[in-house]
Amino acid sequence: MNIFIPSLVTLSDNDKRLIFSILLIVIILLVLIGFLGYLLFRIMKWQSKKMDTLIHDVVVNKVITDRKHLVKYGRSKNWALFFKQAYIPLLIIIVGVVVLIIHNAVNDYWNYNPFSTVDGFGTLFWTWKASGEFTGTQYDIIRFQIIVLDNTPHLVKEAWAGYVVGPCFIVGGTWYLISAMSLLARTFLLYKRSREVFEKSLAGYNQSEASKTDIAVQQESSAE
Repeated sequence: MNIFIPSLVTLSDNDKRLIFSILLIVIILLVLIGFLGYLLFRIMKWQSKKMDTLIHDVVVNKVITDRKHLVKYGRSKNWALFFKQAYIPLLIIIVGVVVLIIHNAVNDYWNYNPFSTVDGFGTLFWTWKASGEFTGTQYDIIRFQIIVLDNTPHLVKEAWAGYVVGPCFIVGGTWYLISAMSLLARTFLLYKRSREVFEKSLAGYNQSEASKTDIAVQQESSAE
């Protein structure tokens, strides 16, 4: 630590700007991750409520009267809903895989990266990289010069497969992940509801008081 502090003091202006840029990027990433986490939490909470809809009628109408059968019924309904939600994203992913296989087979190039910034989906985005090379020094991670623009959005004819595969994998994969997380959220709520609906609790129960109440009721009935 004593060695590191003097080195920070002697950093050049470029190094200081680089450190500031890295910290800014880290803060932005943390905010983005936090927002996505909150959004995912809200989606999972919304999806879990669907379990109440799935099992409401059989519980209220007393079609099912024990926890074991409720869990079994809820599972079957839950998986049926999952397959209904997940088959479209699975088809999208399959389309992407088929296109990728056809592209690789036609070009006899099985190391193709569909997200490449040279001939893939990455050509449609801005990307950055470090301008310098690592020197192997002790503080190399700080002193690799500056971040520069590596790619600007542009179309490449050879990247046609990436333009199909990239969106298929991103959209299909995200959609399927949300469906799977929704399945898990509904499962948790199912087990919670199965305990609550058929739970027998003695909280607040007093046997002596209950006996007195029963005796009083019996006396009132006899008097009538």
